[in-house]
Amino acid sequence: MRVLLVSAVVVAAASMACGSSTSVANSCGSSGANANINATSSLSFSPKTATITNGQSVCWQNSSSVLHTVTDDGGAFDTNLPVGQIFVHTYSSPGTFPFHCKIHSGMTGTITVN
Repeated sequence: MRVLLVSAVVVAAASMACGSSTSVANSCGSSGANANINATSSLSFSPKTATITNGQSVCWQNSSSVLHTVTDDGGAFDTNLPVGQIFVHTYSSPGTFPFHCKIHSGMTGTITVN
């Protein structure tokens, strides 16, 4: 995976199989993602699970007051998620994809791609 630092505000990552980006944005609602997940101050992802269709995107938003990460258990992505930022990942193949926060061990979730 190749990572390109555009500025202190925007970090974009791209690979041949899928696309991901981290940025400051109004909210996941403005990202165009098909599923939205919040990283909360109660140290949980809400909701913990989401189901999408192959080729669709998931948006994680840090709506808390502390730093989180969004880390794919299979190694597809691992990004810091600072307060107020979003991370969007497009899933290019069907399957079940667990994810977690590396900072807060109890923060886990799963994306199911049909």
